[in-house]
Amino acid sequence: MKKYLIGIFALLLLLNIFSCSSSPTAMKVGTIRIDASEYAYYLNYNRLNLDNLTSAGVLPGEGELLAQARSQTEQQIERYSIIRLECQKLGLELSSEQKSQMEEEKQQLIDSLGGLYGYLEYLRSNALTDRLYDKLQENNHYYAMLYEYVTSGEDSGVYTDQQLRQYFADNYIKVKYIRFSTLDQSGSLLEEDELNGILETAESVLENIQSGQMTFDEAMSLYNDDPIMTASPGGITVSAQDGGTEYIADAFELSDSETGGVYAYSDGFYILNRQAVDLGYFDENRDQITSTARDWAFDNYISSASQNVAVSKNSVCGKITFENLFDYVK
Repeated sequence: MKKYLIGIFALLLLLNIFSCSSSPTAMKVGTIRIDASEYAYYLNYNRLNLDNLTSAGVLPGEGELLAQARSQTEQQIERYSIIRLECQKLGLELSSEQKSQMEEEKQQLIDSLGGLYGYLEYLRSNALTDRLYDKLQENNHYYAMLYEYVTSGEDSGVYTDQQLRQYFADNYIKVKYIRFSTLDQSGSLLEEDELNGILETAESVLENIQSGQMTFDEAMSLYNDDPIMTASPGGITVSAQDGGTEYIADAFELSDSETGGVYAYSDGFYILNRQAVDLGYFDENRDQITSTARDWAFDNYISSASQNVAVSKNSVCGKITFENLFDYVK
């Protein structure tokens, strides 16, 4: 029994040490201090995400990956810190029910890992500390509270039916395009002389469309090599908030029924044609539009709030790398 109690005491002592920060300050966002341990966690998190995204293709250099992970780390830290600051300003506090829920969820995790030893190993393997685990759980609740506060009133700009319809009118269009691929079968960029020939063809097709020698639809059926557009000859409805689609910004620069180009993107040369969204699209897709609009309103709120918050970084941020980040988890 004595040995058992000594073991439990040692484990609790270790957990207490793991909960107390001896880590130097890495960043400050307003009045919120971010220690090097938290910075290291986010750097590791983004390293893993970037590894997953690039595993199927050619890996960028280690220095480029580290720079991307640092940038994402600092953006995430700033965003969640601003959310907490805004909650403080608005008096949005964690309720006793939320605190109890976090305690229960944490205990369930500990139990699922076989006890405190398993929990500590879980923390170590994920570049976490006990205090940061608690903070991340709190962040989820602060985010949910602020999101609901921001998007559930007329000040959000998307709350009433009229506001939502105006958002839709400003942020949704239908697009048709003709792609002239510039990649070979392996996904590599073609040689320069081949690219020049494809560009000449695209420019000639655009000239024929704009001079009335052929309609856009006729040109699309003859020259488009993108299967997504081929499967949607009537056009694709997109929003200004759609991420990862290269042609979005250029399409929104066009007027309804206008054709533009030739645009060079990562997979080919494009000719774009903007169309008005079909009647009935709003009512048929209202739930999805509402969700996108609320996200847009919340992002605008956070962006505006960030303009009034001072952010500083200490030199320790530049010392934390993929190779040594676990040394800073303490």
